[in-house]
Amino acid sequence: MSQSTILTLLPQTVYNNDGTNQKYNVTGNSIQAAAYVLGNQDLQTVTYKFTEVTGNLVIEGTLASTPVEGDWFKLYEKNANNQANLNANVNSYQNISGNFTYMRAKINDFGNGTVQHVKVSY
Repeated sequence: MSQSTILTLLPQTVYNNDGTNQKYNVTGNSIQAAAYVLGNQDLQTVTYKFTEVTGNLVIEGTLASTPVEGDWFKLYEKNANNQANLNANVNSYQNISGNFTYMRAKINDFGNGTVQHVKVSY
């Protein structure tokens, strides 16, 4: 029997630069990954949708059952810098294999735009 789970790593997040060019980092909640829920599942698909975002998407994972900050490591990174074309939209996905217990999403150097969502499915 096939199981399908879709969880939100980072909900809709909006940042409108007020002209100060200040950037900040946003970290989503940690979500149980496929290996934690299904045991032998190692394929996760991360989908993301951005509108006019400047910053870097980072997907992190951990093998810890109760993760602390030092347990996280980078699984995937995507430069979401649409500065050259502020009308650009990004709607994409990335398959990530691994027996991770938890996953989370971060936007580093978030300078402008709207993160519609970052989700993981397995």
